[in-house]
Amino acid sequence: MTTRLQPAGPAGQGPPARPGRSDLARMWAKALSSTAYVPSTRRDVERLLSDLLNELFESVTADGFSPGPAREVGVRLVTENFTAEQSLSHTVEVLGQALPVHPDLQNVDRLASKVNSVLGALSAGFAAALRARTLDQQEQVKRALLRAREDAERGLRVSESKFRELFTSSAVGIAISDLDGELVEVNQALSEIIGAPAAHLARRSLYDLFHPGDLGLLRTAQRDLVARGQPRRRLPQRLRLIDKEGEPAWAYLAMSVLHDADGAATHLVTIVEDVTELHLLGERLRHQSLHDALTGLPNQQFFVTSLERALGTGGRVTVCTIDLDGFAVVNDGYGRQVGDQLLQWVAARLRSVVAGEQATVARFGADRFAILIENSPTTPDVAALATRINTELAEPVYINGHGLAVSCGMGIAVHQGGAATHPAELLRAAEATLHGVKRRSKHQWGLFDPQLDAGHRAHSRLAAAMPGAWESGEIGLDYQPLARLSDGTVVGFHALLHWDHPQRGRLPHQECLELAALTGLILPLGQWVLHQVCAQIASWHQQAGVIPPVHVDLSRQHAHDPDLVTTVRCALDRVNIAPACLQLGIPVSALDDEQGEATENLQILADMGVAITLLECSGADAVAHLEDLPVLAVQLASRMVRRVITRGGDSAVARSATPLVTLMQCCGATVMVRDIDTRRQADWWRSAGVDIGQGGFFALPGPPDAALVLLD
Repeated sequence: MTTRLQPAGPAGQGPPARPGRSDLARMWAKALSSTAYVPSTRRDVERLLSDLLNELFESVTADGFSPGPAREVGVRLVTENFTAEQSLSHTVEVLGQALPVHPDLQNVDRLASKVNSVLGALSAGFAAALRARTLDQQEQVKRALLRAREDAERGLRVSESKFRELFTSSAVGIAISDLDGELVEVNQALSEIIGAPAAHLARRSLYDLFHPGDLGLLRTAQRDLVARGQPRRRLPQRLRLIDKEGEPAWAYLAMSVLHDADGAATHLVTIVEDVTELHLLGERLRHQSLHDALTGLPNQQFFVTSLERALGTGGRVTVCTIDLDGFAVVNDGYGRQVGDQLLQWVAARLRSVVAGEQATVARFGADRFAILIENSPTTPDVAALATRINTELAEPVYINGHGLAVSCGMGIAVHQGGAATHPAELLRAAEATLHGVKRRSKHQWGLFDPQLDAGHRAHSRLAAAMPGAWESGEIGLDYQPLARLSDGTVVGFHALLHWDHPQRGRLPHQECLELAALTGLILPLGQWVLHQVCAQIASWHQQAGVIPPVHVDLSRQHAHDPDLVTTVRCALDRVNIAPACLQLGIPVSALDDEQGEATENLQILADMGVAITLLECSGADAVAHLEDLPVLAVQLASRMVRRVITRGGDSAVARSATPLVTLMQCCGATVMVRDIDTRRQADWWRSAGVDIGQGGFFALPGPPDAALVLLD
């Protein structure tokens, strides 16, 4: 049975099986076996190719990526005698299909770009090794010619016979010319390469065989050989095909001088190796490394090079980065094949938008595109450009009977010219603007704002430094009391994060949560908080014999975490405390998710005995959850509390507070309010019926020892 790489199946049938390394080695061996003969068994060939595959995989997955090892793989193929014309093309075809989808490489960043670089390096190594092999053969031919001349004194007839056989049967073209370049004799191989009969070439100039644009290099090589006494010259050259039309062929030349018995130069010997196929293959690989295979658009590497060139002119340049809105629903709903066709349509529409401009449209990967415009007097302003792009993409296209259209978010940065700027910085400005637009809404665009960007970059630097700060102990926990509004009695504590930043000072709890959410630190940090709080509760019990309940806020990510229940159970069991000592706050918005992970986690935790508080409650949706779920308490929304503080008790929000509190208490929930900083605020919320308050009026957050004092 023949093993072949299979294309992706139709939508709904799932992806095909992907070959492992051993299967891929067998497929590679089968592809090569039809191109060249090697004196090895099939098993030895598969073992060799398996070793070469391992080198390619190590190159692609290495931290410091370099395609250098792939070049050695290409050299090794030539060394092992896989030198036929189809050996390289079959290798590139097999690896080019298998590597981007291989399961061992699915987590590799920029995989497509790395695979292109690896295949390019492999091809370059193959070509270089094959060229070196050819040169060696050419050198052998030359030595044979010299030996034939030296042997003429011992046996002219035998020498002439040997030379003639070598000259006529050689696979490479050979031309003998006088020192002025007039052809004396050419062999059949050169006649076939040039595309003209040998008789047609007689007495013509050697320079007539080559492209006019390369003649200067060829004449220089001849002068070096004859006048300067250089032994030989090797150089690439374009051929002029005398009886053919079309693009020039490419050849690699080895030129040397024949001398008479007295050592005087008499003739030039030019050995011609046709490397047109290798040249074309190299050009195709170069194109593939700089263009997107699906849409044919330039890729990011090509785009950055074009941007660097455009900035070098000193003119006005506009960069627009584009991210399609919700493109995943097309792939999920109709399959990747339809999604790919839609991407091709988007690429064509973007080209049409800037058809009248000096512009470059590129695809950066997935559903990301970019446009570079070298502005002219007729170039539209950024608002008109954004409108035109969204208008073009909003027009439906019918693919397999489905009318599809897309919208996009756009980040635009404009370089006004004059002052130099780095291409990477201008591209970063556009992408940062795009990220901000995508965070706010869909189907929007934004123009780069240096002031907003400076603030965002400072915020991002803080977020990026947070894991290291946590590791070094700069992040810790404070405890703020929860007090009963009726008499001020402390009934528990709220665990709050803080970051003792070396330059910024102490960063508060809410800012720590926002920064952690930016980097993905939020889940491990939340697990650490749960373990720290449980350990602190056990320590208080050991020191003072009391176990005050401690409230811990969970983020939306924690509420949906499938390991949340396990984490809580491990934290409680580790210090052997009762679940009721821990009060977990879950954002009420997390319960609206269709998947229901947060609701399921809440139910299980409540069944364990953990007290549950709903956070940021402000309306009927919270009351509905109170009727359906085992919730102990609710915390009124911070926005509602701030409105009461800023506008007083006569506002509409304030008038709705008392009925809302009463309704929540009727559902069996204790009502909590945070950010109470004055006696007047405390009195107002007490009159509104709120049970528990928290804020600076009662006590500021402090270390665990200070919390014990407040409890006493």
